[in-house]
Amino acid sequence: LYVVDETLILDSYADYHAELGSADEPSSRTELITRFEKQGDAALHRLEARCQAADVPVTTNLLAGGVPELVLEEATQARLLAIGRRGQGHADNPSHLGRNFRAIAHHVHCPILVGGDEQRPIQHLLLAYNDSENAQRALVWASILQRTLPAKVTVLAVQESADTSHQWVTDMDTRVAQSGLAPYDFITRTGQPATEIAAAAEENLVDLIVMGRYRHTAAVEWLLGSTVDRVLRDTSLCVLIG
Repeated sequence: LYVVDETLILDSYADYHAELGSADEPSSRTELITRFEKQGDAALHRLEARCQAADVPVTTNLLAGGVPELVLEEATQARLLAIGRRGQGHADNPSHLGRNFRAIAHHVHCPILVGGDEQRPIQHLLLAYNDSENAQRALVWASILQRTLPAKVTVLAVQESADTSHQWVTDMDTRVAQSGLAPYDFITRTGQPATEIAAAAEENLVDLIVMGRYRHTAAVEWLLGSTVDRVLRDTSLCVLIG
């Protein structure tokens, strides 16, 4: 699904140059719409070609309107939503999470696969696990991916305090083992969760991070800080938010 943001067409003060990758001024609004349509068609044709090469069935659609609204509407019937974390205008800014991404991520009801900056086979997963309800859903997805890819799985439990008991670690490992995930490596780290997740992913040469979804609304996450957002800013890997 490729959605042309209607505000870039209808708002006379909108900066659409970064989205189109060109500083040339269109002669009319009709020409501007045509440029966006051509860009969307080209992107979808590239996707179709890659899917065909990988023997993956695909259906594509080009729409114009409100990006979050249309994506959320289409995602109601989906089992998994794949989306980028930044728009064209911020492609080179790792600290930026796009406003459309944030609006979608906090309201969609299915898991989200957030694209990374690298293209490589998924052979090693890192599951960030803390025994919460959201982490349990991420564990289910790790199990599915392990069976279907197949892929090696490393499970990471982060202790925010060095005073955490050894029994906590044992309990975590036991719950993961009872889930049916096998085989897997179980590791622990101490520190700020997002920092440790990103560091463990880099040190263990993983290809995909799997973790639990947002816990609060976008406004609350913005005020309190979000582990998910921090991980997305700290790593260039794909992240599956279960």
